[in-house]
Amino acid sequence: MNLTNNPAFDALPAWSPDGTKLAFFSDRDGNGEIYVMNADGTNSVRLTNDPAFDLARSWSPDGTRIAFDTDRDGNFEIYVMNADGTNPTRLTDNPAEDILPVWSPDGTKIAFDTDRDGNSEIYVMNADGTGLVNLTGDPERRRYGSGKPHRRPGVRRIVLVEPVRVIRRQTVSR
Repeated sequence: MNLTNNPAFDALPAWSPDGTKLAFFSDRDGNGEIYVMNADGTNSVRLTNDPAFDLARSWSPDGTRIAFDTDRDGNFEIYVMNADGTNPTRLTDNPAEDILPVWSPDGTKIAFDTDRDGNSEIYVMNADGTGLVNLTGDPERRRYGSGKPHRRPGVRRIVLVEPVRVIRRQTVSR
């Protein structure tokens, strides 16, 4: 079933915790913004309205806030806004790229991917942006090597999803 039914690029859906809404990225207004709609595809509403790209979004466990990454400050930073799009607040402020936020199950922390150490690492911070901690701390990883942080409902650990590199061996005849 096509929920967005729009010729624009609509992607990156995220379910609300109660399953009644989907937040998603769209360029339907000529710029990358975050939208929300009912789970049946009705009542699509733009939450962000900024000339920059507003991308990945993650609902807080109580459904009242949405974390997202945006380049509205010149590079990608983590922001949080109310679920209705009001009160966007920047949580990170670093010249490096901070992307892909995900909430902890209790809503007190946000994990995200960053290259602030010169390579991709997973950091966690309090939901207000304080208390920043590098979880992976591995200088041997390369960009995009640490993967995207994921949280499964009801699970109290962060799962790091590694990209898979497929190498095919082929016998070459002379």
